[in-house]
Amino acid sequence: MKSGVKATLLSFCSYVQWVPCSDVVVAQNRGSLCIWYSIDSPESITMFPIKGDIVDLERADGKTDVIVTEGVNTVTYTLDEGLIEFGTAVDDGDYDRATAFLETLEMSSETEAMWKTLSKLALEAHQLHIAERCFAALGDVSTVRFLNQTNQIVDKVSQEMGGDGTEFFQVQAHVAVLDKNFKLAEMHYLEQNAIDEAIEMYQELYMWDDSIAVAEAKGHAELDSLRGNRYQWLMETGQDEKAGEVKESEGDFQGAINLYLKAGLPAKAARLAISRPEIINNSDTVGRIAASLIKGEFYERAGDLYEKIRNNQRALECYVKGGAFRKAVELARLASPAEVVKLEEAWGDYLVQQKQMDAAINHFIEAGCSLKAIEAAIAARQWKKAVHILELQEDSAAGKYYLKIAQHYASMQEYEVRGRGHQHETKTTRAALLC
Repeated sequence: MKSGVKATLLSFCSYVQWVPCSDVVVAQNRGSLCIWYSIDSPESITMFPIKGDIVDLERADGKTDVIVTEGVNTVTYTLDEGLIEFGTAVDDGDYDRATAFLETLEMSSETEAMWKTLSKLALEAHQLHIAERCFAALGDVSTVRFLNQTNQIVDKVSQEMGGDGTEFFQVQAHVAVLDKNFKLAEMHYLEQNAIDEAIEMYQELYMWDDSIAVAEAKGHAELDSLRGNRYQWLMETGQDEKAGEVKESEGDFQGAINLYLKAGLPAKAARLAISRPEIINNSDTVGRIAASLIKGEFYERAGDLYEKIRNNQRALECYVKGGAFRKAVELARLASPAEVVKLEEAWGDYLVQQKQMDAAINHFIEAGCSLKAIEAAIAARQWKKAVHILELQEDSAAGKYYLKIAQHYASMQEYEVRGRGHQHETKTTRAALLC
């Protein structure tokens, strides 16, 4: 109910009941008797085939029976009292008794679910010795080892200082780590000025950024050493991108670019190079980045890089290869106006390849490629626009398009298509009439 998550226990259910004074559920699904000894784990279900219907549930003298009618006969199914007693012990908060019950049972899906339930409850109640026993039963060796170390601290504190050892800050931090609440664990350490232990915790978890953040906040003497260890670990584990980000944050931009390129991230290297004047003026570095971008087919990004170093011709070539015609035309208008017309035509051709006929029309018009503009308009079924472009043509080669357009209007039974401002009949109208 805390999480609000729903789980379907049975699709067909003719009988359901709690076992009195426990959290065990008994139900019938057609020809099956279904029992949940641990309702916290809906997937852990015990099933028995039955031939009749459940009519009652009786619990007396330490025994629980399910009464089933099979025709004229009445059959009794006895539940596992040990499993039921576990639920009762848990409800009473008697985790020692619950552990004792579970230790008498063979490992099965039901008992495994119970060990998991008990481990969670024991941790919440800070009964760490019981939690250690639970994780041992579940075969979770790493958690058992961690809890064993924690329990040694608990026992030592209890012996030397008296009182409840689970209240000691190290123990509370360990419990927070088990719950994956690392910030809470950090708080427990820092409240006692145990800076080294907080840093060590993060190092053991390979959370280097957090360990360095603590060291920076507290002005730790080993800060530079920690940074070096983090970088070495990143390199040893092949995390070139992360290592590059570290170098960038430390102001080593050349080193960061080298690592980004090594990691196969030329776009990230280009972004950094464009933002740093000292890098963009280094022709060797720029050349390496550009070559890597082109190899990875990041043509538009390569164009940005070339434009930044004012190599306009190479920038135009990259923009065209990458289909970034808007950038290419804008650059050409400033740096090479004679190229604009050719680029507009190439832009139109590119849009046609992308099946964007509507968008291609105006670029062909800008390029003065009227026939291509007409073809694009017809392909886009922009008939009025096609007629308008045709009316402006003196080229006899455009005549072949009249028939296509006329056939369209004839099929629509629109025989009175008129030209600009309805001032006169067009050639298209006459062609339509001929059709």
